[in-house]
Amino acid sequence: MEDSWINSDKAKHIFLSEQFDKMCPYFLSIGMTYEQYWYGDVTMTKDYLKAYKLKAKRDDEIEQWNIWKQGMYIYEALCDVSPVLHAFSKKGTKPLPYSEAPYGMEEYKKKLEEKRKPTKQEVENERLRARIFFLNWAKATKEKFKNER
Repeated sequence: MEDSWINSDKAKHIFLSEQFDKMCPYFLSIGMTYEQYWYGDVTMTKDYLKAYKLKAKRDDEIEQWNIWKQGMYIYEALCDVSPVLHAFSKKGTKPLPYSEAPYGMEEYKKKLEEKRKPTKQEVENERLRARIFFLNWAKATKEKFKNER
């Protein structure tokens, strides 16, 4: 009875080499090398597939976060400019100022500002350099005018 089912037209011949040939480009696209796919450990395909799915999920979460954050920026921008849209308002119709730094980057901005601020010693050194430069320039100019007379 089983033999008749195997020999019937309903049965398809499935060759593993055909399946491997079909799947090779997919696994190459997710980072496996040709040598790893064909000559490496067979279980590597399972690990690569799992890693790819995890990365895709993480990328999707990051994309959703970025979309949400962009919506938040747009919402805040509309709220900041909304005073201008009140045409008959008795109060001033100036928009609120644009945000100083991206959300979550306030600490980073403070660190940059601290780096930009020169120390008292640097300010004093620059002042002394400027004074020396000016005194040398004044001396050279005075010498030049003495020689011209």
